[in-house]
Amino acid sequence: MGEKIAMGFHTCVDYELIWDTHVVEEQIKAFNIHADELKMDIEPDCERSVWIICLAHLQAGIGGEMVPDTSEICETFADHFKYNITLGGTATRAAIVLDKLGYSSVLQTSCYNEHVKRLMPARVKVLPGVDADHARIYPHVVLQCRGGVRIHANDIDFITPRENRIMISRDIDSLYIPVLDEKFGAMITDAEVFLLGCLSEILERNVLEDRVEKIKALWKHLPGDALTVMEDGCYVVKEFRYYVHKQLAPVTDILSMNEDELQEYIGKRIDILDPKAVLDAVETVHKNSGIKTILVHSAAWALAYGEKAHIMKNSLNGGIAMAGTRFRMGDVFTPEDYNETMQMPGRAESVRFCEDIKELSDNHICCVPCKDLRYVEHPTVVGLGDSFAGGLLPGLLKENRKE
Repeated sequence: MGEKIAMGFHTCVDYELIWDTHVVEEQIKAFNIHADELKMDIEPDCERSVWIICLAHLQAGIGGEMVPDTSEICETFADHFKYNITLGGTATRAAIVLDKLGYSSVLQTSCYNEHVKRLMPARVKVLPGVDADHARIYPHVVLQCRGGVRIHANDIDFITPRENRIMISRDIDSLYIPVLDEKFGAMITDAEVFLLGCLSEILERNVLEDRVEKIKALWKHLPGDALTVMEDGCYVVKEFRYYVHKQLAPVTDILSMNEDELQEYIGKRIDILDPKAVLDAVETVHKNSGIKTILVHSAAWALAYGEKAHIMKNSLNGGIAMAGTRFRMGDVFTPEDYNETMQMPGRAESVRFCEDIKELSDNHICCVPCKDLRYVEHPTVVGLGDSFAGGLLPGLLKENRKE
């Protein structure tokens, strides 16, 4: 079909909440939540438990995702705040980013409703994953918060250690994410790079197995030299993550994850500016996942380790620049804003980290520092990973792959 960049399959409607400390503290009081209740590993079976989980993540400075028992819980939670409606899902937001940079792409979606029709750029060639009459909206509620915010109500009193986001959704379209292997396969025969969004919201084993088999069938339509990037995630059903890695390793060139997903994989928190600890963690994922190249993007750096690392400098720089552009500009940016971010200096501690980890890794690694954006007073912290993916992909096109 001509498009060199193909993506699937996650599309969702995001409710990006506008942070309001007063609202948060009022709900702590309304639900009578106390400090000793703050835990991340409880079931989100009601709005009160969703608040408890969110507060625990904010206190720890850890991003996260949860699937409450009903979509109505998500809607009620969102109604406490003002919010902006945007499109989310890694593949979808990446497609929107690529459009702003002047690249066309082909995308199979998991939903197709009024917001998708209204907000999807014309340059994105869309194959809807659902029938025309399947148009219900299941919002993905995104609570985002700056670092250094004090939350004080009842006996809860803490300052958020860093900017953060928590995603809350029960999206039937994501739980049963469609893969149209034959129809979509006919549209990706010219693709040089394919971005596979994660399958982290699927809850049923038979559904996951079916989608994995359809993805394998889909890959037969790609050119033999196409590069596949699989986006990782914090899977709701933890063991599904390792099943997906094992099953799709033979058709995946690059496994991409963020710092929280890396630390969840190894089962412990690490200092992301400790080169030895990070290298050990990345080597663990590389060895256990069976995937040839591991990509990790964090708040301080982005790195690639393994077989394709030597061709990924341009792509990592593009991802860093795009994530930084979204961090400082939000949804409203131009190619000039992106180019301006690209020229900004890296954070000094991030530059040192990259130099140190390269010395430890015997040239098996490519590492790029994040930009110094500490001057930004009102950052956007939702969609940074998706934007990183959008900035990453052009650098993986054949003409741009560079050591």
